[in-house]
Amino acid sequence: MLSRRVRDNQVLYVVRRDWPYPATHEFVLPRLTEAEAVRAAAGDFRYWRPGPLRPRLSVVQISANDLRIHGRRRDCMAPDCPR
Repeated sequence: MLSRRVRDNQVLYVVRRDWPYPATHEFVLPRLTEAEAVRAAAGDFRYWRPGPLRPRLSVVQISANDLRIHGRRRDCMAPDCPR
């Protein structure tokens, strides 16, 4: 988790969870570096692995402002979200 405030235009690395049903996604675990985000994704994978429903995980870049805006969306299916 981020321990300091970041500018709106700051590029962050986040874990993108793509859910098979409903076909939606969410951005979680923001980090300042890609390496930290990859480690966070590995931990998230271990968390979801034993369950019956597993998201597909990836690490993407997103601005702090876009992440904040996206956090207010539920069940986002927008094609323009970072992949």
